[in-house]
Order: sequence, then structure tokens, then C-alpha cells
Amino acid sequence: MADGESAFNVPDALGRLMNNKNLYKKLLDKFGAGYGEYEGKVLAAFGEGNFEEAVHLSHTMKGLAGNLGAVSLQEASLALETIAKGGVKTPDLDGALEKFSHELRRALKEVADGVNLG
Repeated sequence: MADGESAFNVPDALGRLMNNKNLYKKLLDKFGAGYGEYEGKVLAAFGEGNFEEAVHLSHTMKGLAGNLGAVSLQEASLALETIAKGGVKTPDLDGALEKFSHELRRALKEVADGVNLG
């Protein structure tokens, strides 16, 4: 998705939640409140070469992003998970980390600013 577009595919996420906007709002608020430090944890895991932790963190974010409809963040998390499962720092790791950080920050900012639930 382009930066001008929402970080969230709201209709898709609401479809999974039987169009329960109140529940979706609660999940978004929980995401905004609980994942502000997540980028640092992911960067630290990769920086320390702790690939087991990196797999866990990127897999967790991949699932959460998917449930929230944050497609670009889900894709970025999948890319990191794939690298982490390889157990070595690959040449594309830096770019994958940058993409992940960008998408996570974008999603968190949109939650803070208020996601348009339609």
C-alpha cells in the first residue's frame, strides 16, 4: 500500500469480526497501547543473532497484523520471519528490517491518529 493509503484494510478485518466495530476498535487500541516497543525488540533479536526470538516476534506480528487487516505490516513480518528461520543474517535483512519498521510505525501512527472504521 502507498503511504497515503490506510495501513489497515478495514473491510477485511471487520469481515473477520462479523462487522463488530466496537471489538475492532478495542483490538486496534490494544495494538496501539501494547506494541510501541515491539520494533526495538525485533531489532535487538536480529542484532544479537537471536534467530529463535526473531522468528517468534516476527511470527507473532505477522498473525496480529493479519487479524487487524494491516496487510503491508503482515507482509513485512513474513519477510522477517522467513529470514529468521534461515538462521543467518542475509544481505536483504537490512532492507527487510527497514520495511518492517516503516510499516509498524505507520500502523501505530494511524491507530494513534484514529483509524477510519467507515
